[in-house]
Amino acid sequence: MRHALATTAFLSLIGGSLPCSALAQQTTIRMWFNGTPEAHGAVLERLIPAFETANPDIKVEYEITAWSAYQQQIATAAAGGTLPDIIFGFSNLVAGFAERGLLADHGAFFDPDDFVPATVELTSWNGVWSMLPTWFSANALSWRTDLIEAGGVDASAPPQNWDEWLSWAEAATVRDASGAITQLGFYSSSFNFNRSNLFTRLVEANGGRMFSDDGMTAMMNAPEAVEAAAFLQKLVQCCDVPRSIEADNVGLGQGRTAMVYNNFAFRNWQNEFPDLLQYAGLGLVPPGPQGGEEMAGAGLGANVIAITSTSRNKEAAARLLQFLIVEPDIIVQLAGLGGSIPGAILPEGHPYLAANSLAQRYLDLALTGGAADPKHPNFSEYEAILNVWLDELMLNGMDPQTAMDSAAREIQSEIIDRSGIGFN
Repeated sequence: MRHALATTAFLSLIGGSLPCSALAQQTTIRMWFNGTPEAHGAVLERLIPAFETANPDIKVEYEITAWSAYQQQIATAAAGGTLPDIIFGFSNLVAGFAERGLLADHGAFFDPDDFVPATVELTSWNGVWSMLPTWFSANALSWRTDLIEAGGVDASAPPQNWDEWLSWAEAATVRDASGAITQLGFYSSSFNFNRSNLFTRLVEANGGRMFSDDGMTAMMNAPEAVEAAAFLQKLVQCCDVPRSIEADNVGLGQGRTAMVYNNFAFRNWQNEFPDLLQYAGLGLVPPGPQGGEEMAGAGLGANVIAITSTSRNKEAAARLLQFLIVEPDIIVQLAGLGGSIPGAILPEGHPYLAANSLAQRYLDLALTGGAADPKHPNFSEYEAILNVWLDELMLNGMDPQTAMDSAAREIQSEIIDRSGIGFN
């Protein structure tokens, strides 16, 4: 059963009246929302007045914050005691925000059954539902079947192991007379989080793990992880020009990319090559030599939003988020800007999914095979260190064992030992 608050919010949305006492004094909610003024800002300019009209006891003051600066903005406000009622972020920061005591318990205001289960797990820390998923994506191995099959490979089913994966990429890589790659058989992404997410899935697919069960020991230099690093290096060296595409979400190299592991593939192939949509395949990460028979789960990541622990207007803030994030026809207006999947469960046959078969496929992956990166309160620091050594591995050809030893040593000393905090 939904919480009473959700019912009250719903009644207000359809024009139900509020008690006179609620109208006696107007509550002001401050919200920071990440995005761009011309996209998310334009949608909020429509949605916020609609919410205020249906909820005349609440006034919303909101600011569109830049993706590049919001972490520092939140840290500065937290230190100065000036956090707004609602903040935005990425799922890899949930644990850190929660550990620092910045977030309210959202289980007191929202029903987890209204959300995709994997996203509730993704946004919880130490048993507390710390942030709400606004929209999410699932990183999985994706390929253009037409480009793969042009290399003489049957791409009707996913590659079953790393050897097949490599042979697919090699067959789809095209070079000019000078030997320069003109079509990428595999693109490793220009975004750091895609590379670290891929490496984590490779380690898992090979029967390894990034940390010990309690999160207190870095294990990315164990044999299974080093073998995964060696495979990634081989894949990049044969079939990729790292960083050759400045932005993954601009045409994926104008159609000259056969295979990727990131959530932007379906957006681009859908938007840029609608006539080839039926040839875009999706699959999870194939098992490695030391792994089992099952493919590794799709890597989940989400944009998230939360009521802050210091808010004096938590119930009013929850009513706003019920409107913006939980109501299906509202959240799709925001999630649709990036082609992502709403964290809130959409009714069966909802037009958003009916018109977007690949988004539906990613939702299926999240429901059946989604896997989040290991949670850690200092995850962004851990990821930054790991990506330094992944760059050494892929860009500079560093020996895989040396690169992973360096990553494990630095993550152990600079993050795990320093914080003394493991997993939930």
